[in-house]
Amino acid sequence: MKIKNNPQRVSFKAGLTPTIKAQAARYSAANIEHLFQKQGVNADFKNNRAIAYCCGIVNDIFETLTAKYKLPFGAKPPSLTVYHDWELINYNDTGCIGFCLPDSAKIISGKGVYETRSVFYNNEKMKTLTEMDALAEAQYNSGFNSTNHFLHTIIHEWVHNIHNDLLYRVFGYDGTCSKTLQRYNTFNGSYYDPNPYVSGVEHFRRMQLSRYTPEQREIIKKEISVYAAGRSVHSGYIQGGNPFELIAEAITKGVVDVLDPDTLTVTQNPFYQAGKHDQKLTDLVNNAWYNIAGG
Repeated sequence: MKIKNNPQRVSFKAGLTPTIKAQAARYSAANIEHLFQKQGVNADFKNNRAIAYCCGIVNDIFETLTAKYKLPFGAKPPSLTVYHDWELINYNDTGCIGFCLPDSAKIISGKGVYETRSVFYNNEKMKTLTEMDALAEAQYNSGFNSTNHFLHTIIHEWVHNIHNDLLYRVFGYDGTCSKTLQRYNTFNGSYYDPNPYVSGVEHFRRMQLSRYTPEQREIIKKEISVYAAGRSVHSGYIQGGNPFELIAEAITKGVVDVLDPDTLTVTQNPFYQAGKHDQKLTDLVNNAWYNIAGG
């Protein structure tokens, strides 16, 4: 897609610079929708130029990671949708600012069928880059996010899409979405799967139900984020604290850490930094990638 920023050293907070804001103003939502459509992605940004621009940048970031560093991040969401009426979503967290559809073919009542791995962003909470910047800063300061970068939510949901794609390519898909069934084999056995009769859909379900131990949660909370670790609420947990959310938060942090602050381009392989993290955390992230060890 190649949405690039001109280098210009400026001070910044949460990753948003005047240079980036000026660059983003050059793009219309319709223009970026057209670029995505050329790549086979159905994008409907509802004229939200900020989210459209961020999706274009994040697309370029993951294309670079795939092409230059040979990382398995080439999967694109089948559709990108911006909307503001969260009551239309068949999902219980109406305060959510982003959502990646894991499986169900029925997500928005009366608005058609969206394919598995489609990504949604909340137009009401992210109308401008400045709002995205402030939201990321607030969530990071509260310990909720692994980074304070304004691209955090865009990247986080993109990673969910990539992770879903990986699970369904490796372990097969036997879910309910007819379009997704056309993309993947119904079942794939795998030599490193401890249970070769478990499909990608079942792996995903187990990830969502899995919970880390108190010791593991402390490690994740310290090095990644509260959201990745999960927080006790009476007898339950807030969403997070499972392998699926750990992957999204850990990869988001890894990617943001190697972005040039002025151009938003990747400067090095984010996952070739020996000794950067506690080995126990590294093991948790590696296990979560394929859900080999669960929580």
